[in-house]
Amino acid sequence: MKDNSDNKKKGGRPKKSAVNRKSRTIGVCFSEPELYTLKYRAKQAKLPLSIYCHDAILEAKIVEAVNKEDLIVLKSLSNMGNNLNQLVKHTRFLSLKDLENKTLFVLNSILEIIDTLSDDWKNNKRKKL
Repeated sequence: MKDNSDNKKKGGRPKKSAVNRKSRTIGVCFSEPELYTLKYRAKQAKLPLSIYCHDAILEAKIVEAVNKEDLIVLKSLSNMGNNLNQLVKHTRFLSLKDLENKTLFVLNSILEIIDTLSDDWKNNKRKKL
C-alpha cells in the first residue's frame, strides 16, 4: 500500500519565487530627529516604517546635482541681476538714454541665460539617475 502523504496537499502559504522573495537587507543609520520624522511620515501614510522606507526608496525621483556648466550660468545670471539692480540705483546720475541702453543690454543677457537654462530647468529634462 502506498502512503497517502504523497497525494496530500501541504498546508500553509505557497513559497514565493526567488524574484519576489525579499531576502536581502541593508543597514541605514539615522539620527534621532530623522528617525522621528520617518516614523511620523509613515504614520501619516498609515504604513509600517519598513514598508514606507522601502516604497520611498524605490519610488523616489532622483535628479543629478547641478553640474559645473549650469552653476557657472546661474552665477552669471546672479551677477546680471546685481548689475541691473545697481543700474536702477544709479538712475539719478545717468541720462535716460544711457540708462535705456545699459538696461536693455543687461535684460538681453539675462534672457539669453534663461533660454540656455530653460530646457534643463523649466522642462526638467536633466538626467535622471
